Amino acid sequence: MQKLNLLLAVLILFFTSCEKSSNNDIIIDEDVITFVELNASQYGINQTDTLLTIGKYQKFSFSEGDTVSHDNWDVAFSGTTIIVNGGESFSDNQPNRSGDAAVYIATGIMSDIKTVDVTKLIQDSFNSPAITNDYGFTGIGWCTYSGLPDHIISPIPGKILVFRTHDNKYAKVEILSFYDNPITSEYGGFYTFNYVYQSEEGNTMF
Repeated sequence: MQKLNLLLAVLILFFTSCEKSSNNDIIIDEDVITFVELNASQYGINQTDTLLTIGKYQKFSFSEGDTVSHDNWDVAFSGTTIIVNGGESFSDNQPNRSGDAAVYIATGIMSDIKTVDVTKLIQDSFNSPAITNDYGFTGIGWCTYSGLPDHIISPIPGKILVFRTHDNKYAKVEILSFYDNPITSEYGGFYTFNYVYQSEEGNTMF
């Protein structure tokens, strides 16, 4: 009887350990970094072409995890306009492009985006940014605009920006907010976003 009880105790311990190990495998999460209130608020709207903003672009590097002043940037922000360090400039106020960055917008949640679909990556062109800046009118950009009377810019849920960086690495970004807290500017331009950076060159897996 004692041997039977001992065997049962061992089996219970074994299966409990397996269950815990299995649960741990399920809940392991990726390394998500949150950047709070990147200031891209020094902008205005070009009245002749509302797709373009005029003002200062704030450059960001995924490898450094911060805004930068040098030419090895990956993505830059000015108001609702987002550009990449690749392709061509479409307005005179944009920073110098020195890299091979590109981007596309995936649909889903951050954890669903496991790989980069390199066939979808596009760069900025003479005519427009790779990321459509249409305030939600077509639904293919990253944000919506509420119009009168509130004039609120809101990120579209389920829109994940997938980037190739200036040096052929990858990152995925979920924009959470366009305003600072407390709000200091009614026009916004303060980006809070989650991102995951794949630091291994050429590795398209997150």
